[in-house]
Amino acid sequence: MEKTQQQLSRKERERLFRRQEIVNAAREVFASRGFTAATLDDIAERAEFGKGTLYSYFESKEELFDTVMSDILDEFVDIAVRTFSMTGKGLEERYLDFARAILTHLFDNYGIYHLLMREMHRMHQQSHLATILPDFFLILREPLRAALPEDADDHFAGQLGFLFFTMILSLFRSSLHLLGQLHCSDETAELQLTPGEVSASIDRCITLLRQAFFNGVLSMTKEGK
Repeated sequence: MEKTQQQLSRKERERLFRRQEIVNAAREVFASRGFTAATLDDIAERAEFGKGTLYSYFESKEELFDTVMSDILDEFVDIAVRTFSMTGKGLEERYLDFARAILTHLFDNYGIYHLLMREMHRMHQQSHLATILPDFFLILREPLRAALPEDADDHFAGQLGFLFFTMILSLFRSSLHLLGQLHCSDETAELQLTPGEVSASIDRCITLLRQAFFNGVLSMTKEGK
């Protein structure tokens, strides 16, 4: 059984803290430089640790990259579990709550999106992906499956869930482009936006999702949306 934070010794807590500091630094470096260009020296410098300290936690840059990507995937799953487990809400409200939570997370952590776009071609090599991605899209699929006509199969419902998520990412990207915040190859992985600009952008994305997905794609559901 895994120990809770309260059950860990001070030495164990300090080790976990250092490990997370390294992962956070790696996330920033991979986002700004990409996997190939990033070095363990860069990550050690960002984390303010010696390079030897990194090797006491991770055997290679590849292992550290896998850890960063696993954390990002887990964050998306956590958002899905949290939003879709809420009761007393209709289909459209639950999916738009999920979209708003994902968009907020992306705006708050632009480096996540920057890293995913840089390294999407490596995702098929990511071992954690094979385990967690099916669970993620199962969460997105099931409410849609229940809302579709009885002759619609699980595969179709799964495609709709995938479509909804990719629409969120596309709308986020278009928002960055319109706001002049789309960084592709520079060292910047932070957004320079006011809270008001972020809020307005998220609201526009939600409006577009409602019109395009629920009043368009899902007009064939049992609920008649």
